[in-house]
Amino acid sequence: MNIKRRDALARDINLEDITSSNNNAEVLQRLRDNDRRWGLQDTLFIEEAYDGNDDGDDMVFMISEGDDLGWLGYFIGRNQSLDALAIHFLPQERERVDAFIKGVNYNRSLREFSLVYPMDVGLHNLCSFFRDNNNLRSIHLCRSQIGRECAHELALALSQRQAQSLMQLDFINNNLDDEGFADIVQALWTQPQLEQLLCSSNNIGRISCEALGALMRERMTNLTRLHLPNSGIDDACLQALVPGFCSSNNLEVMSISDPITAVGLRSLSPFLQSDSCILRDLKILFRLGYEEAVALVDALKGNKSLSTLHLLRNVTDAGCWSEFSKLLCDTSSINNTYLSNHNLTHIGAPNDMDDTPTHVTDLLEMNAAAAAQSSNMRNREIVMQSLTRCKIFMSHPDLDMEPLFVYKLKCLPLVAEWFRTSIQLCSDEVGSWKESVPELESRELSAVYKFVRDMPLLVSDGYWTNVLNDSRAKKQRLQEEKRKLEMMLQRADENEKCAMKRLRR
Repeated sequence: MNIKRRDALARDINLEDITSSNNNAEVLQRLRDNDRRWGLQDTLFIEEAYDGNDDGDDMVFMISEGDDLGWLGYFIGRNQSLDALAIHFLPQERERVDAFIKGVNYNRSLREFSLVYPMDVGLHNLCSFFRDNNNLRSIHLCRSQIGRECAHELALALSQRQAQSLMQLDFINNNLDDEGFADIVQALWTQPQLEQLLCSSNNIGRISCEALGALMRERMTNLTRLHLPNSGIDDACLQALVPGFCSSNNLEVMSISDPITAVGLRSLSPFLQSDSCILRDLKILFRLGYEEAVALVDALKGNKSLSTLHLLRNVTDAGCWSEFSKLLCDTSSINNTYLSNHNLTHIGAPNDMDDTPTHVTDLLEMNAAAAAQSSNMRNREIVMQSLTRCKIFMSHPDLDMEPLFVYKLKCLPLVAEWFRTSIQLCSDEVGSWKESVPELESRELSAVYKFVRDMPLLVSDGYWTNVLNDSRAKKQRLQEEKRKLEMMLQRADENEKCAMKRLRR
């Protein structure tokens, strides 16, 4: 039945005759009447009916044998109030599916479209929907088969979109190959506003990664989330993406997986160490060996943005955790401790850190406590000073002053001032670390003592020099006061003589 025929019959057709349940009939009626009260984010869910759930709620259409999917697709296509459509089931019959998809193709109100279906549903029949729906913001395709031809047609539809409304595009387990995804990426040059791109469990490779890297470098600068797990991306693919990462100043969340090795992780260094990097969440979805951990830690040195590093629950190598501990607090020198990572608050499994060793979680808790206290940029600077100095005190019980001796006593006032401000900054508990004011003052005394012990003559000379300078300054003040008194006495004598002369007259 064509669309014009359905238009003529739509107002008079008995909805109970084309549905398998009262609930489904009510759903069609609401679609036909453009009812704007759909419930959760104005979303219609399409699910499979099974024994005991034939009657769903008023925002779920439960598909059974008695449902005419052509009419369901038609009413969705003609509806102007529905915001989101989530298709979680379609039957095996090709004719019923085609009729449904062709009807949905006419919709122009949907903002979110989600299809989770393990078959080829004929996405080519939705091309005008993807091309002409100016409200569409999100496309989520999961398990639906996208062959080379289908990918080309989908790419053509996306490239011809006039409205720049699309914000999210997800491809999950679609059997999408490298050239097919490259076509889609090339089409996204017309959609620079895209904020989230997900390609998971597909078969993409170097061609599409080079295209995506060029797109991010030249055009798509608003991308905030990029997920590429289980899609065959290797070291060469990741290296092709890095220039795009470096140009994407808005990228906040990213996930990658095997077969990436230490070589690929190390290639992320220019991006992660860039001053413009704002990545806050990185998901590493493969087993990290020691070499991979070292490469990742090297890449993260100097990073100022990342707060969450998600790892699989199989990091069992103690050497890996030692590297992460060194990243958070490098105890090899005071300067290296200062330059350690003070932003990471989570390293471990996505939902918890049960498998993360205590010596790492203690450092993460210190970072997290500091992050919780940062309310603005000025406050953040103060909190970061507090955190770095606490780590220095924690990692270096006996601060080495010898490197400063080359400057004689010129640095002693600076050391004293540093301890004074440190006592103010570090007197409160930071994470699991706490040191009392008397203990900090004792460290200050120890540092000053080292200057006195190693440069006694300079200290002695400095003391007597200060005494001499004070004496000279006091003598100068007294001489100045004496000069002023003598001038006052002279003026008094002159006034006295003048007064006596006047009296004699």
